Amino acid sequence: MLINGVKWACDACIRGHRVSGCTHSDRDLKQIAKKGRPVSQCPHCRSLRKSRSAHVKCDC
Repeated sequence: MLINGVKWACDACIRGHRVSGCTHSDRDLKQIAKKGRPVSQCPHCRSLRKSRSAHVKCDC
């Protein structure tokens, strides 16, 4: 379920891969993280990497 634009689900739905269909508001809810690998660079270094087409290590 979406609460203020953030996805939440109960433990049973998380274990059963039913996160998007969870409607159990009476149970303890956990925040669902975004799919994919987390971003490791700051926005500034990330934009430099995209504009130059070169791999730049984040020194910020």
